[in-house]
Amino acid sequence: MRRNIVPAMVVMMVTHVVAMSCLAATKIAREDLGRGVKLTILIDKVMQPQADWVTEEWMVKEAAEAGFNVFSPRRGGDRMDEVRQVTEWCDKYGIYHMPWMRGTLGAGAGGDAEGKRLVWANGNEQPLWSPNSDQLWDWMTDLIVEYAQISTEMPNLMGVFLDYENYAPGKQGNCYSLSYDDIIMGKFAQAQGIELPALDRAQRQGWLDERGLHDEFSEFQIDHWRERCKVLREAVDKLNPKFQFCVYPAPGTLLMIEAIYPEWATEEAPLILADPRTYGRRTRFVPQEKALERNRDILEQGMQIAQEAGIPFIYAGGIDPAVRGADPEFSGKNAVMISEVTDGYWIFYEGPTYTEADHAAYWKWFTWANKAIAEGRFEAQHERRETPDEWAFPMLAPAGAKPALAAPEVTGQPIEYPPVRLRGANILLVAGKAAQPFKVVLQHHRVSNYTGDIEWDIRTLQWDSVAAGTIPHGERGTVTFVPENDGLYPIIVSAGRCAYFVASSNVPLALYAGDALSIIGGAERLYFNVPSNVDEFTLAARGAGAETVRVDVYDPGGNQVATGQTSLKAQEAKITVSTGENAGKMWSLAIGKADEGVLEDSAITLDSKLPPALSLAPQHVFGLGQEG
Repeated sequence: MRRNIVPAMVVMMVTHVVAMSCLAATKIAREDLGRGVKLTILIDKVMQPQADWVTEEWMVKEAAEAGFNVFSPRRGGDRMDEVRQVTEWCDKYGIYHMPWMRGTLGAGAGGDAEGKRLVWANGNEQPLWSPNSDQLWDWMTDLIVEYAQISTEMPNLMGVFLDYENYAPGKQGNCYSLSYDDIIMGKFAQAQGIELPALDRAQRQGWLDERGLHDEFSEFQIDHWRERCKVLREAVDKLNPKFQFCVYPAPGTLLMIEAIYPEWATEEAPLILADPRTYGRRTRFVPQEKALERNRDILEQGMQIAQEAGIPFIYAGGIDPAVRGADPEFSGKNAVMISEVTDGYWIFYEGPTYTEADHAAYWKWFTWANKAIAEGRFEAQHERRETPDEWAFPMLAPAGAKPALAAPEVTGQPIEYPPVRLRGANILLVAGKAAQPFKVVLQHHRVSNYTGDIEWDIRTLQWDSVAAGTIPHGERGTVTFVPENDGLYPIIVSAGRCAYFVASSNVPLALYAGDALSIIGGAERLYFNVPSNVDEFTLAARGAGAETVRVDVYDPGGNQVATGQTSLKAQEAKITVSTGENAGKMWSLAIGKADEGVLEDSAITLDSKLPPALSLAPQHVFGLGQEG
């Protein structure tokens, strides 16, 4: 029995979808999953909350009727009676069970965990048991071997879904890369026959490098992981050689590629590689068809890595409705595209609420996708959209919803800007004047050894594309256009994993910062308008792992009035500012280095009370106009 009463409209919508799906569960041969039959895996975080995070039969039934052939509850993998019960229900409805579990284990402060926690190369220690600790491997082994034992009695338990995402405070990457903990440093020194001096955690990588020992240390630690993986695989094989490991995130971390790949992948039980990079749209402001093409490229690159490893594997792309850009229709068509390119797809199903219309919408499109996949109709991904593609439009000025942006006068006078390097997809807001050509000069900026041209696409506020082009890698080029009408023209700009900056413009130009303006490096000064009716506003800054950022806020007189920064443990900082007597004027901010970490990639988002525009010059500050 469901423990919550579902609104009748949602029940009718979901029931209608299920009834129309014609996906009555039929028994699929275990050996066909991911081979002759595409995998359709549901990791559930939407239905389980309806029963206090306990799986109930109706959840398995609904998943099967929607066309999923593997069910993985987000919680309950450590409750073996429940694992058995879910497997029994999966058998009843003709699908398979794969318990979900983390591949990481939290370690508290002090006590037995001292010296045994994960330590990154820069010395940052996270509250996780090290990948070299007995505690981590004993815990994983106990659970997984018990799953394997159940699978010998109940064949519908096909394997385990192991999640190696790093959720702990101080994250610097997914798990695991090399750790510089006391355990492995001590074992390596003993193996080398050398005396290990007392070293702070931040000194350990440098000490190994200075003595030319780091490569040997890396090989030593990887060999240690491989032995651990080998022992676990052998324990499982004694019970069920067909038991499969599904590991996330593919293509893989160092642990996965160097130890899990060679030791857990067998001919009888190919490794299932779960790639999360297709969760939604990797690049913002991109229409559906283009986003699907980019996700396809990502999967083909990921599969090539696995192929080069020479292991038996099954590849599956992931979808997550909680990721921005993964609207219901895109997610359904993404599932079809993923399944055409790979051996199937999986959903980390979070975000929607079961009793609300958002779940009904997602369930409709996933059911649609599963039916198309089962019938081999992969061309369905290209069908014309039935619902508005709001992700492709940043909603700058929806009619009647919020004030429209007001631009400064278009004089045609070029202005050169100090370089502010942008990365990823961003929008340049350009004020156009009818019949007057605008010229925006962009400069490509190399990042590491990445390659990628600048791609630009000029849009109207109705999101029609009116001009597009490219600027080659490493070069400077000019975006030119003659508007037919006065108005605002968003320009979508991206250079792949490289960067770019606006060198000059002969029309008012600002950077769209209503949704995470992506910057690499700092900015001496960016300008913005504070409307006269705003008493207080908040700016949000986001870093990533060791990449941190500081934001200083200046009032119209140039006085610093607020500051905030991210850290190795806090990836986001929010800076709240009272305007006092300075509402209705131009303010500014600076982006610089935080007290710890490095200044590289960061994102800045303006309060929705403000015009969503950061200007590179005070002459080009945008305000708010009349209701649109």
